[in-house]
Amino acid sequence: MKSFSNLLSSIKIGPITLNNRAVVSGHGMALGNGETGISNRFHHYLLARAKGGAAMVGSESAPIHHSTVSRSLGIRLYTDDVIPSLRFTGNEIRKVGSRLAITLWHGGHKDSFIRGSYALAPSPVPNKSGEVPKQINKREILQLVKAYGEAALRCKNAELDAIELQTSTDYLLGSFLSPVLNRRVDEYGGTFENRIRFIVQILESIRENIGDNIAVGIRTSARHDIPGSPIDYGLEESVASMKLLSDSGLVDYVSVMTGSGWAPPSSSSIPHMSQPRIQLREEGLEFKKVLKVPVVIAGRIRTPEEAEEVIRDGIADIVAMARTWIAEPDWIVKIKNNQMDQIRPCMSCNQACVGFVFRGLPGSCVINPSAGKEDTIGNIIRSELPKRIAVVGGGPAGLETARVLSLRGHHVTLFEKGNMLGGQMNLAANAPHREEIKPALNWWVNEMQRLQVKIILNHEVKLKDKLDFDEVIWAIGSSPGNTAIWKLRPYLFTGIEGTSSLPFGRDILENNEGIDGDILIIDEEGGWPSISLVETLANKTTINKITVVTSERSLGEAGLSLTWEIISITKRLSLIEKLQIIPNTLIERVDNKFVYSQNGDLMGPFDHIIVNSGTVANITPEDSLAVGDCVAPRGIWASTTDAAKLARLI
Repeated sequence: MKSFSNLLSSIKIGPITLNNRAVVSGHGMALGNGETGISNRFHHYLLARAKGGAAMVGSESAPIHHSTVSRSLGIRLYTDDVIPSLRFTGNEIRKVGSRLAITLWHGGHKDSFIRGSYALAPSPVPNKSGEVPKQINKREILQLVKAYGEAALRCKNAELDAIELQTSTDYLLGSFLSPVLNRRVDEYGGTFENRIRFIVQILESIRENIGDNIAVGIRTSARHDIPGSPIDYGLEESVASMKLLSDSGLVDYVSVMTGSGWAPPSSSSIPHMSQPRIQLREEGLEFKKVLKVPVVIAGRIRTPEEAEEVIRDGIADIVAMARTWIAEPDWIVKIKNNQMDQIRPCMSCNQACVGFVFRGLPGSCVINPSAGKEDTIGNIIRSELPKRIAVVGGGPAGLETARVLSLRGHHVTLFEKGNMLGGQMNLAANAPHREEIKPALNWWVNEMQRLQVKIILNHEVKLKDKLDFDEVIWAIGSSPGNTAIWKLRPYLFTGIEGTSSLPFGRDILENNEGIDGDILIIDEEGGWPSISLVETLANKTTINKITVVTSERSLGEAGLSLTWEIISITKRLSLIEKLQIIPNTLIERVDNKFVYSQNGDLMGPFDHIIVNSGTVANITPEDSLAVGDCVAPRGIWASTTDAAKLARLI
């Protein structure tokens, strides 16, 4: 077994001891089900990570006052109604050797008046949506100081192990720290000592209410990174702020993230797959130099080796992870059992965690569809009547179906018409900037081998074939088609005039030999299929120019804005000299090497014209068992969720 002695060693924070140095960072998964407190659904989600070995599980941020509202956060710490569910979940988590922490939160100017009231902020600086907050007055400040203390007392009465004060990004308290967002001229603005005064008063109120019986942490941004700002809340002030608070004895640990609502992708608080691992490597070292209390860092720490590096090299004392544990709730258990190859690797795709929550939907995970559904589809129970089952198709839906069926004790044979497993995920994984999909594919393939699933490659099962199995499950995915065109023009039954013989984008991703000269991409699909196509072709030296005519305002915007990727992607695309993007445009028809837009513009000639227009479900036998895109094209999460549900019922 590889040694992870530093990661697995214990550490003390305030009055409590953690049994290792890996904790689950609080992440809003919108699992509240409209309840006040920890819902049954959220309880099972947290408990699964505690059972998986996390030293401490961080619940989502919890509003401390009725003046802040959120569509997804349900643990409202301004009412005693939360206490029973907090106590119950905390007790259950301690029974399995872990601890429960909660983050005390106020949204500040990031609240929206659409949810029922005005937002509060140190100064009337609008949020990124342009909504102007009310400048909080001193009476309201003192009310919130009292509210934070009362919220902490509720946590004490609920017997929680740790509370964490949210001062990161540009939420209310982070805005007070910022010399850009805090423009006050009273004792709460101006100098460093004034801007931190509100937070000091809150921590004093918390300590007065709870004493030293609960660990008190504070979460801050290493920097806000407001582009172009000559002044900012940066690393120097962040370190100084945390030193003042820790030296005063008000906090037992400091948890560091980065970013704000204005931050560029390089400083995003939720970095995506094309950004560096161990995001706060250098910043963590700076905090460690001066703080006497334990330092926690988060940000794209994915593997046991990376977590061990953080501890071993003195970057931090504790490793905090959110998406890593969403994907793999048994992370520490598998490390301790020398099962690192069985750890489901987070891809940082942000699709079902961040992307769902920002749509107001419960969060989940594309590679672990049970995440957020532990109370309904979490457990895999052995079947009392093992069957011989055929799974037709080796993409994500087929792989997850075969995996769960095998864990249930069934004898599974998987048929794949191609020469490798993975389906369309292989196209994505081989595109530029998407290499982190490969570990997920490798994990599924390794699981097939470990679970002794029989794999038959290069074998296409026809609809008329009679397979000698107790059950046959179809997972044959989708094929390129015109569905995306029908989104805006449902009357184009056969697609855009003149395109019937043109290649689709997925065909070119699979084989782009002979594609050269001047290229036109007709894009009505958007998202990663279009971005990966462009970036793949841009790497070909035989291509002179790529023109993309897209129905979107910005290429990829609709599919990738809520996954926090679009800014990075737009910047990357702007650096491709041979690329021209024509937005908000529909192609009327193609005539040989020329195209006509709906506006009547003529473009061309082009050496190759490619159509990116979505996919259609491949046909399966009527009334057959089917999962994934062959039911309806919906993406990876729907495919694996179909699989996870169906395989548990057979």
